Amino acid sequence: MAELSIQAAMPRLVLTLTLLAGCVHAQTAPAAPAATPVTPAATANDGEPQRSLAIADTSSEPVPGRKVGLVRGVVKRLDPIHDQLLIHTFGGGDLRIAFDGRTQLFSPENTRTRLTSIPAGSVVSVDTVIDGGKLFARAVRTSPSNAAELSGQVVDYNPAKSRLTLRDPMSPDGISLRISSSTTVVNQGQAASPQALSPGMLVRVWFSPAQNAANRVEILAERGNSFTFEGRVIALDLRSHVLSLSNNTDQSVRELAIGTLDANSLGLLREGADVNIQAEFDGERYNVRTVAAVPSHP
Repeated sequence: MAELSIQAAMPRLVLTLTLLAGCVHAQTAPAAPAATPVTPAATANDGEPQRSLAIADTSSEPVPGRKVGLVRGVVKRLDPIHDQLLIHTFGGGDLRIAFDGRTQLFSPENTRTRLTSIPAGSVVSVDTVIDGGKLFARAVRTSPSNAAELSGQVVDYNPAKSRLTLRDPMSPDGISLRISSSTTVVNQGQAASPQALSPGMLVRVWFSPAQNAANRVEILAERGNSFTFEGRVIALDLRSHVLSLSNNTDQSVRELAIGTLDANSLGLLREGADVNIQAEFDGERYNVRTVAAVPSHP
């Protein structure tokens, strides 16, 4: 009878031992590693090397629309450790401009060279943007020589200090140059004295940046001068009383004031019209006095 009881209890005992063994195994066996999700960046493309998702942040790269402007001056020092150019600008101050591998350098022959090859004393023009809160050089262009040229308007000439101060459209500050006994001054093709320089004149100046001294000053226009322009009207703003003319003589675009014109003369002005214009320079701008239509040539 006892033997029958033991045999009847055996199946339940085996089941109990099996369940206990399973629990022990579940507690002692190492957990299976979690499956690693596969991202598109970690998947190899056909024949291409695998690329990590850790892509360099390109948000700091200069954006063309964020262009600040043009800085012109002389290289005082190039610091390859901190990646900075120290420029003595034509406006008279020193400016630090950052650079890196994105910065392009162009020689006078318009060929790309290494930025670190620029020697101190070189005349440069730098295209800049604000990058990460700093002034950054997108492109650096070197001049063919240590002579520089600019056009601007005379703000002041001080004979006692032999200093000529100009307003250059490319620079936010005035540019101060030294006038010496060797400086040549030319007015309408004729030699003139530096005393002929007066505020409001438009001039073109050739100078040595290292010495900040003017070699030649050419007077382009002074108050009361009359000028003839001939070309095509490319823009007309009657609200601002200004027209833009593509001048045939020097292939430049001139902005001319038309505030004093009569109705007949205004009627000749329209975009695309070829005109001959007599204008007077008042020390600030060219004021149109007369307008004549010019037959267009096919």
